[in-house]
Amino acid sequence: MRSTGRGRGLTAQHLALALALGLGLGGVGGCRKAEIKDFVPGEKPAHLVKLELQTDWYAQAEHGGFYEAVAKGYYRDVGLEVNIRQAGPGIAIGQLLATGRIQFAIARGDEVIVQVARDIPIVAVAAQMEHDPQALLLHRESPVKSFQDLQGKAVMTTPGANWIAYVQKTQHIRFSVIPMTFGMAQFMVDPNYIQQCFVTNEPYYVEKNGGHARTLLLSESGFDPYRLLVGNADFVKSHPNITRAFVAASIRGWKEYLYGDPGPANRMILSRNVQMNEDFIGFGIRAMRQYHLVDGDAAKGEAIGRLSHARLQEQIDALQSLGVLDRKITPDDVADFRFTDSN
Repeated sequence: MRSTGRGRGLTAQHLALALALGLGLGGVGGCRKAEIKDFVPGEKPAHLVKLELQTDWYAQAEHGGFYEAVAKGYYRDVGLEVNIRQAGPGIAIGQLLATGRIQFAIARGDEVIVQVARDIPIVAVAAQMEHDPQALLLHRESPVKSFQDLQGKAVMTTPGANWIAYVQKTQHIRFSVIPMTFGMAQFMVDPNYIQQCFVTNEPYYVEKNGGHARTLLLSESGFDPYRLLVGNADFVKSHPNITRAFVAASIRGWKEYLYGDPGPANRMILSRNVQMNEDFIGFGIRAMRQYHLVDGDAAKGEAIGRLSHARLQEQIDALQSLGVLDRKITPDDVADFRFTDSN
């Protein structure tokens, strides 16, 4: 099972130390940004540009669009060679980005906003998912039907996660937090247990082991951050044409993965993650389609990759009201809107 929370990332002091150690802001593994030249519009690059994309967990369906773009050559079609790096518990994505060891990563929107407010040099370039797949996992017979029903209950989740303060403040409730262990054993034996999950993931495990689960999406509370495709800010500023090509090929990969033939990506995922199987991957794809996590609601102007200035402002306002932002910021501080048909 996967982690359902992340740390808040690199502090300004840690960043200063990293820079002092010479890690740089524009390359990978010590490479300097001068080694990568931006594409010239209309000219085919003489050599493929190598990029590093850091995911937020081990290979799975939630990353399928990127694997599809690799497997079907969509990145190569635009002059890129993209290496997808798997993650695990506790990975410091903000630090990897800020120090230039990777150019791009996926991360939860609220954490990106917090890090930008702490002057970490990262910037969103597209939405990886229009809606967060995180939810509360409940047994089918649980009396908890809404967020207000959490009053006085205990929830296994990541202490300090922003959604906790948001739900408690807006619902006028209090519940206790059991630190996340990344396991399912307690849930399976306790019919009253509640824990954070991904709707694309843990419900599959419960059903396959004889349980009956249902979920309460965190987005239904009003706390609905994007999952973002994020870049090193200096790299994005210096290489807008490479960034544009990368985003376009990624969106193409996601369209094909969700509504075309996901087989090429799935074979890559299976080869990288021994805990995956075709049935599990299929469950994840169906959940992403069912909840429109990646493509969003077309009636609201949402689409794969698209960012909304107004919606980012709402997310910033929500975090500002919780007192977790170190300074006032705007959507233009968080995202570069040039690379998608954003609104």
